[in-house]
Amino acid sequence: MKKLGFLVFALVSIAIAISGKRVSALEALITYKEVPLTVVVVAASPSAYTPSNRPGGVQVAGISSYDVPMGILPPTVIAQTTGQQGNTPVKFLAKPDPTYTYLHEIPINPTITAPVGSTTYAACPFEMYAYYKSAYYVTDYGYGTASSGSGPFPIFNYPQNSDLSWTLTAVGVPPAANATYTLYYNKGTPGQTAFTGTAGEAQTQCVNLELTVPAGTAVGTYTAVITYLLYST
Repeated sequence: MKKLGFLVFALVSIAIAISGKRVSALEALITYKEVPLTVVVVAASPSAYTPSNRPGGVQVAGISSYDVPMGILPPTVIAQTTGQQGNTPVKFLAKPDPTYTYLHEIPINPTITAPVGSTTYAACPFEMYAYYKSAYYVTDYGYGTASSGSGPFPIFNYPQNSDLSWTLTAVGVPPAANATYTLYYNKGTPGQTAFTGTAGEAQTQCVNLELTVPAGTAVGTYTAVITYLLYST
């Protein structure tokens, strides 16, 4: 029994050390979702940044099927042979996401268009729904970010500040004119706390955005992917 207790303590200690975040032994990651945004820069001076796709780009299925990373819930893959030599057709079958009832995105207008300078998007480009049977909190961070000092527009990597920020409101309620926007966290997992919930509370938060396009950003289309994680407490 003493050995088992020591092992549990050691595993929790390792988790805390890796995450850099204070958590209790009762906290647990329930699920996470990746939310892609398309950023279209429509007017700028010659490029200091150039639009590009990240290697291994993230694809998120519709809300009626998988919207979790494939590393958690891989889709069923069926190889259908035709009896002929050559390429074998592969069919991907989307299945319902069993964690959808806990955390999911509700896309409203996930493509934002911006000139150079700061632009706010108070019409709720997307919403985040969360629920769990016990108290919980939701964190966010820029997908693939790390403390490396480089990274693509608009979220970048720490210590450079993100050019994309957010504020939350109730659905249908625009943010106040003097609302405070929080920069998207760009040091990687576990991210920063976006909102919390009580046991059994279902809530939908409207995510309003603010984007700053620096002078010298090339006209073009960029992708920002945000990871949201649901933890129980």
